[in-house]
Order: sequence, then C-alpha cells, then structure tokens
Amino acid sequence: MRTANAKKIRRTNVFKLHPSKEQEKELFKMCEMSAVLWNKINYIRRQAFFKDRFSWEEGVKELYNEFKQIIGSAAAQQIIRKNDFAWRSFFKLKKLQSKNKLSKHIKKVSPPRYWKDRETGKRKLMTIIRRDCYRIEKSSKGRKYLVF
Repeated sequence: MRTANAKKIRRTNVFKLHPSKEQEKELFKMCEMSAVLWNKINYIRRQAFFKDRFSWEEGVKELYNEFKQIIGSAAAQQIIRKNDFAWRSFFKLKKLQSKNKLSKHIKKVSPPRYWKDRETGKRKLMTIIRRDCYRIEKSSKGRKYLVF
C-alpha cells in the first residue's frame, strides 16, 4: 500500500544496440529530432525566463504538433514533460537559493541546458521512449530484440 509521502521509483533502461544500417539511420534521425525538439522548447523558455515573462504553455502546443509527426506523439510528449521537470527543478533551486537554503555542494543555479556537446557544439543524440512504446522480444536463438 502506498502512503501519501511515498516516492515514485523511476528506472532507466540502457541498451547496447546492434542495428542494421537502415535501423541505425532511423535511430539517428529520431535522436536528432528529439534533440531539436528539446532545444527548441528550451530556447523558448530560456528567452521568456530572461525577459521575465516565463510561461509553461508558450510554444508547447505548436512544437508538439510539429514533432509528433516526426518522432511520434509519445516521444514528443515525454521530451516536453522531461523539459517541464528540468525547469521545475530549476525553479525549486532558485527558491532555495533565495532563502539561502541551497546545499553546500551547489555553487551555481542555471536554467536547463541545451542537448549539445559544449566542446564540439554538436547536438547530443538521445531520446526518451515511454515505457509502453517498446518491448523486448527473444528469438529462437536466444538473442533479444528491442522493438519500438
């Protein structure tokens, strides 16, 4: 039985993939477009934050409608939710900072960053896949396959 104060347990699955050339091309495209979505929503929110007019809704519907066609509605929704979570965490830290209650190991509070490598300037290729949007199948030879 869960109590009102029970924390949700979150899990991350990490897979080592061996895709065909065609599958690899599709995975790179999905990860590239996921990073583009994250960076676009983050750009809108960063600009609004620095101009003191932050809004949770600004640009979200338009970007969701644009990217659901490219990466799928579930992936687009999850990336937007993850960005929401990052911004909520930032605002909580800012509130703690204003009350001088930040942990000693936190030296600087910054808005969520873009998905890019700071050294090369290239986008970080990653995505978020909702748990009900993939399955693992086992072949007769004992190999496991990730199916989206």
